[in-house]
Amino acid sequence: MPDSSISDNQLLKELLKLIKNEEEFSEVIENEIISYFESRGEKAAKVLKEKKLHKLILDTDTSIWEVEGKSKNYTIIEDNFCECTDFQIRVLNRGERLFCYHLLAKIIGEKLKIYDTRELTDEEYNEFLESKI
Repeated sequence: MPDSSISDNQLLKELLKLIKNEEEFSEVIENEIISYFESRGEKAAKVLKEKKLHKLILDTDTSIWEVEGKSKNYTIIEDNFCECTDFQIRVLNRGERLFCYHLLAKIIGEKLKIYDTRELTDEEYNEFLESKI
């Protein structure tokens, strides 16, 4: 069990180092994620287990990530931003955390290659962007 006084960033680095050679999402990995990040870890593990992480590709240089949430899909940009309310309040406004569970799932899922990929046409990409306005 990790020390609760260390930062999200340190916890994530330790977790990624621990799972770096894993090739599939196992119960052991799920338990490690939960042990490191508690309720956020549990939610992130559920996203990965239920295959709710998606990489939307426009071209070789541009991709957007999406996580199916409880009430809607959430857009994630790189490892830096999620459009969910938890991210807006706890990360951006209060500075309590570095990421929400959607972003945690994206970071771990990308590392373990637990996501599906869909290439978007220009029209689909524009529709996607318009849906976010």
